Amino acid sequence: MADFSQRFSQLWSRCAGGKPVDPAIWNTIATRYGESHRHYHDLGHLQQCLRELDAAGDTIAERDATEMAIWFHDIIYVYAAKDNEERSADTFRNYANGGMNDGFVDRVYDFILATKHTGSAPDQGTAYLVDIDLSGFGLPWEGYLADSDALRLEAPDVPDEKYYAGKLRFLEGLLEWPSLFQTDYFRDRLEAQAKRNITRYTTQLREQGYEA
Repeated sequence: MADFSQRFSQLWSRCAGGKPVDPAIWNTIATRYGESHRHYHDLGHLQQCLRELDAAGDTIAERDATEMAIWFHDIIYVYAAKDNEERSADTFRNYANGGMNDGFVDRVYDFILATKHTGSAPDQGTAYLVDIDLSGFGLPWEGYLADSDALRLEAPDVPDEKYYAGKLRFLEGLLEWPSLFQTDYFRDRLEAQAKRNITRYTTQLREQGYEA
């Protein structure tokens, strides 16, 4: 956790003209991502996203904006809420306003909103952030299955029939996209594995009797 905190503090200082981060900001991040109802949208998800950011290296031009969006994109998470991304983006803006360049703040804000995954990203910078958020689909099967199980734990009050029907609709909808990933970098690395995972998972759900 100390290295995690240090990485965030260094990022914040770079983006704030050398000013140190208010400890309350890190405390909010650690507290939010450590909430007891989170099993997937937690610090482990942040680590996965940061690993993908680091692996992409200079492929991503807007590295600091992308990383800042990673840290804040799920800071507010309530299962099935329609405004998680808006509230997360607002949280970042409230902390950053007055301490960072307005254009940078707006860019991070828009990156966070794009993780609603409602359509094609408007540009490559946004597409990289969106692809990073979806990168777990391209994990080896065991990792993908662990993520799926963790997501299920975040909806304990939803009956299996309802939960998996929605899951099937969502995943089978993804398979209808021309491509799950919107950048060449992530498409080349993860697309084939992601589609294998989704196909295998949805097949298993239907074999267990679930229907969309």
